[in-house]
Amino acid sequence: MILDAYLNSFAKACRTAGGWYALDLFAGTGLNWSTTRDREINGSALIALEAGSPEAIKVAVAESHAGAFKALVHRTERYGDRVESFNEDANKIVAAMLGLIPRRAPAFAFLDPEGSELEWLTVEAIAEHKRGHSPNKIEQLILFPTDMGFVRLAPDHPELVTRIYGHDGWKDIYARRESGQITAEEARGEYVRMYAEGFKRLGYATVLDRQIKKSNGQPMYFLIFATDNDAGERIMDWVFDRVRLRVEEELGQTTLFDMESGPRKRRLNGGDS
Repeated sequence: MILDAYLNSFAKACRTAGGWYALDLFAGTGLNWSTTRDREINGSALIALEAGSPEAIKVAVAESHAGAFKALVHRTERYGDRVESFNEDANKIVAAMLGLIPRRAPAFAFLDPEGSELEWLTVEAIAEHKRGHSPNKIEQLILFPTDMGFVRLAPDHPELVTRIYGHDGWKDIYARRESGQITAEEARGEYVRMYAEGFKRLGYATVLDRQIKKSNGQPMYFLIFATDNDAGERIMDWVFDRVRLRVEEELGQTTLFDMESGPRKRRLNGGDS
């Protein structure tokens, strides 16, 4: 719902630029099953391809699982040459995907790993693609899997967590949580803050985050949005609130989002708001 709302608004904002491009690095099968609605819903690749107007000029999608990729190709073939599909680990072929995007064109990347799949080097490559050609880097919306993914990997596979961050500074947070010096919620906030700091090093102007919870209130993950564009920031602020209201109205779920406050802006010159 968030991706659909944002991309349709993003597309409208790109009219004067002559169009836009999208990357979907962990595209899946193209369709998902909604248990709350008891029906199929479009996955991220189809959402990007159907967003408009204007429609995306090109949507580059990657899916490493052979069976999922076959389904993805079948479900996207009707979009013709507007879609370019890669049956590879996105971390390994991100350069080829970026090669489809003109360096001056508006572009958006959706990165939603299930666990530790997304490497920081990939995030960095996306941020660097337009360096020296455009004042605005490719916008990135990232699923940051705190409770669903990487924290569980820390004891046995710390190298995978380090790959997510691009450094091992996360180990201090983990050690303080294990020793009881900080609560789970405090640790969660520090993990997100540290990840957001990475975007400061990449030069992004603004980072927004929103915690996503299950219907019982249990934390699942964060959505991290990085942009250089004031309009992008305003649109995503609006989208977070709009989708929250739609969830309440359509599904009767008041705890899908952290409802205590709006999306947090990670001010990259220090502090939160």
